Amino acid sequence: MNETDRAVTNFQEGMNCCQAIITVYGPQLGLDRNTALLIGTGFGGGIARMGEICGAVSGSVMVLGLKYGTSNLDEADAKEQTIEHIVEFMNRFKARHGSLKCKDLIGCDMSTPEGRELAHEKNCFQTLCPGFVRTAAEFLEKML
Repeated sequence: MNETDRAVTNFQEGMNCCQAIITVYGPQLGLDRNTALLIGTGFGGGIARMGEICGAVSGSVMVLGLKYGTSNLDEADAKEQTIEHIVEFMNRFKARHGSLKCKDLIGCDMSTPEGRELAHEKNCFQTLCPGFVRTAAEFLEKML
């Protein structure tokens, strides 16, 4: 199974969209799986189910930071390069899916009980979200 398929399987087996991404790619870049799970916990549903940035996108931003980022605050070039990679990723994801926001992508407002119920009724987590995880993973594969 390749990394893209592992990310989708992680999601289908119960991880949120951010965790599904960061647990596959984080360990390749020095982040242990348990820490990746902990960090990604709050990013599902567009950050704590608020419908904002898709968790698969958030996880990908974290992975790109691990790959291209710097811990030296004086390295402006590394910071700029990281931002360029993230902008490229986000633009590609948005071009493919029309938005970066969870609530736009799934057509439900996850911040309300009614919206969460509607998302379950529409099977968004089985029919839509695996595709967003797959797209994020495919794009990361090309960028790492």
